[in-house]
Amino acid sequence: MIEAYQHTVSEVLGDRFLHEIPPYQRPYAWTPNEAKQLLIDLLEAVNASRDEPYFLGSIVLIRPKGQITGQVVDGQQRLTTLTILAAVLRDVAIDEREKEALGSVVYIEPNPFKAQVEAVRVKAHDRDRGFFKDAIQIPGATSKATPPQEPKNEAQDLMWENAQTLRVLALDLPDVERQRLVSFLLTKCVLVVVSTESRAAALRIFRVLNDRGMDLSNADVIKADLLDKFTDASEMAHQADKWREFENDLGRDEFEGLLENLRFIREEMRSRRTLSDAYNEHFQGVSPNVVRDFFDRELAPAHREYVKILDGDPGDFPVELRPAAGEALAGLLLVPNRDWTAVAIAASLALGHTPALVSVLERLEGLAWIMQLGRRYDTQRLNRYVSILRALKIDSAEVDKALTPTLEEIADAWSSLNGPLYNRFPTSVVRAILERLDRLMAEQPVVWDGQKTVEHILPQVPQAGAWSEFADEQREVITHTLGNLVLLTARKNSGASNLEFQKKLDIYFGLGPGKAKKRATYASAQELAHLTVWNPGTYSERHRRHTQMLAQRWGIPAPTTIA
Repeated sequence: MIEAYQHTVSEVLGDRFLHEIPPYQRPYAWTPNEAKQLLIDLLEAVNASRDEPYFLGSIVLIRPKGQITGQVVDGQQRLTTLTILAAVLRDVAIDEREKEALGSVVYIEPNPFKAQVEAVRVKAHDRDRGFFKDAIQIPGATSKATPPQEPKNEAQDLMWENAQTLRVLALDLPDVERQRLVSFLLTKCVLVVVSTESRAAALRIFRVLNDRGMDLSNADVIKADLLDKFTDASEMAHQADKWREFENDLGRDEFEGLLENLRFIREEMRSRRTLSDAYNEHFQGVSPNVVRDFFDRELAPAHREYVKILDGDPGDFPVELRPAAGEALAGLLLVPNRDWTAVAIAASLALGHTPALVSVLERLEGLAWIMQLGRRYDTQRLNRYVSILRALKIDSAEVDKALTPTLEEIADAWSSLNGPLYNRFPTSVVRAILERLDRLMAEQPVVWDGQKTVEHILPQVPQAGAWSEFADEQREVITHTLGNLVLLTARKNSGASNLEFQKKLDIYFGLGPGKAKKRATYASAQELAHLTVWNPGTYSERHRRHTQMLAQRWGIPAPTTIA
């Protein structure tokens, strides 16, 4: 049976309810900006002087009949932040009745004369419960300069930061305005509480809310579905802890990416279903043993490999293989899409950290870039990767065949690499190609997290009378090609964009008036330093050298072998 009733905040956090955050829920994640916005919204509602209730949203509880404690399936972020706000307002209150009203929705003090034991209205995650009680819920806790114990994770950091942010705002309010806010919060703000005795029903509601765009990710829904297979509460908590470690290690978005890659490896096709629906269908009606095997034998090893791949870390390879493995991972990470990651994960799990895996990664890099240069669309790329996934289950000969580009793919890639790159691709793609080139040219590749710009040596719009070495038709052909492009590690100086060659070099290398704005540290820029002129001959030599470097790395044969 499903029940849904509207309750005020004082009722939701009152004697009729006790709320417990179950182990399968994701950690507390609201930031100070979101906590601050909640308070600002409440203050605006108070000042609007409307008589109708102010709706704060809904919460979904698994609540057995006759019990006051409910597991929070949806709404923990809101409940936790409302508790923090009430605790902060309690600790700055000056009126004892105000303090008592706020205290009653946060913390129940022990009283032997009433046979009343210590309790809290909201029990946080197991890992965070002690911190939340001591740093937030106990009277006076939020008024201290530091928490009673050092936060041990991001959720605890956010709990304390949000309390301090809200405290600063609350102290700035005049007493009368703050008391109006307290009265409004407790009696005029309402939530819809959806309760059910059935965990399955609660999860169905959870999924519906997710489909309607509320703050639930596919990973949240999948986690709830999978953990629901465990009937033993202690094992559920243990598996939830493992899931949380994986998610915290990767971050929410990348962890969902891992789940998507595992689905792609398993199904070997692009799915039209949502990720959560795909997992729900795959694990429909399975036993706890199946889920346990998925956690231990599939998710855990895939997580380990995925972390190494995303970090470009070849540390698990034997020492003699690390340089080649690291270079292949670096080249893959520069590809402007992530479609290749499922193949990299599957190959790592199938082949181990062996020379065979290094070979697959190197060839996968080449194939990924060939398809990028050949402008293969998503479905073409994914179909190609499916063929590799299937080949990995057969033998090395099939893998070799699946990784070999077709003559058409090679011809299209060469045409792009040798043609007007800058016109053919977005700047971000051209920039990635130049970064890959730098790794091939430099003894020590540049690591630069700041602004990177792609600049034309022969300007797109030369000054009148300058650059006379190039005929008009030559300029049209070469301006946007690889040999005429240079990557710089600082914001582009528009004043240098159409200067003569030597004046451009002065700015590139910090010798001219624009020296603070240009800095050339990439190998493809450094090699210009010894040149005195930029003419068709120097351009041709540079273009030939750069295209051949990339073509050789990516397995693009010379054009004469393509016909």
